[in-house]
Amino acid sequence: MRSTLALITFCLASHAWAGPVEEVAEIATPRMKALAEGNVDAWTAAYADNAVLQAFSSPLRLEGKEAIKAYFANFFQVLPKRKLLARGSLVRSYGNDLVIQDGHGDYYLTNPQGVVTYVPLRWSVVWSKAGGQWQIVEQHVSRLPSLE
Repeated sequence: MRSTLALITFCLASHAWAGPVEEVAEIATPRMKALAEGNVDAWTAAYADNAVLQAFSSPLRLEGKEAIKAYFANFFQVLPKRKLLARGSLVRSYGNDLVIQDGHGDYYLTNPQGVVTYVPLRWSVVWSKAGGQWQIVEQHVSRLPSLE
């Protein structure tokens, strides 16, 4: 009984001690599962209502959560299988209400016919905490330039 109480106390205390980077990680990590599964609602839930997305596969900037959600609904339909291998990630916090993630990685996209396309990417994600809730306010994803 005492060890169970100690474990519960430790878990609650460690959550209370979590900083901005850890708080965002608690949201960002399950989002990767939503991306792989094509779960539009779970993937877009973290975007602020007035978020902006500059996606590698869109010529236009997407403004607002509804536009971002519509973009991903189409993206997940056109490319029903996705696998992202993130590399070189960096996460920084600025105060208690701003976190910036960036990195690069390998994105494998499979169309309905089973054709796989490899896309080397880089990205940045800006998270802001408003009203006690972390939200993505800006995201930029682009193809890595070729060295040739």
